[in-house]
Amino acid sequence: MMKPQSLFLTIVMLAAAYNSHARPVDICNAINTIVRDAPNKFRNIRGAAQQSGLHVSSWACGIQVPGTIASRFVSSMGLFYEGAFFQTADINEVRAVYEEHKKELTDCLTAQGYKLSEQENFYPGMKDYKKLVFMPDDANAKTAPPHITMEATYNKTVGKYTVVMYIFEH
Repeated sequence: MMKPQSLFLTIVMLAAAYNSHARPVDICNAINTIVRDAPNKFRNIRGAAQQSGLHVSSWACGIQVPGTIASRFVSSMGLFYEGAFFQTADINEVRAVYEEHKKELTDCLTAQGYKLSEQENFYPGMKDYKKLVFMPDDANAKTAPPHITMEATYNKTVGKYTVVMYIFEH
């Protein structure tokens, strides 16, 4: 017979093992859910409006993308999902998180026909962290499809580096 402490430890270890294997699939499923609702202006997964002054410019997110620490929908020159994976004051902590999520997104999205392109990062000290843009391979100029980006940013005002993913309605 197992002691209660041993049983609890075994359950925690099994849950951790399950989550480490399930996470890429869960991230992919969450991203796909958001992308599928993009043509609908994210109406099925947008939460309560978060009012800023007289205007509503963001909404709570009704779906949790695994690995994000905060997320929301934003209306600014179009509607998009914004999910932060990581935030730190130490630039040396950014590389591992950036590379981990770059691999997860690349594995998920290229398998679904998205093409990855990389663009320069103009944030000070961030040139090694390219902006990743995932567009459907069959995208054309007539119909702007939902697309996904990830970038590492720096906010000088608060002194924080952030790894963030965006899902644009088009």
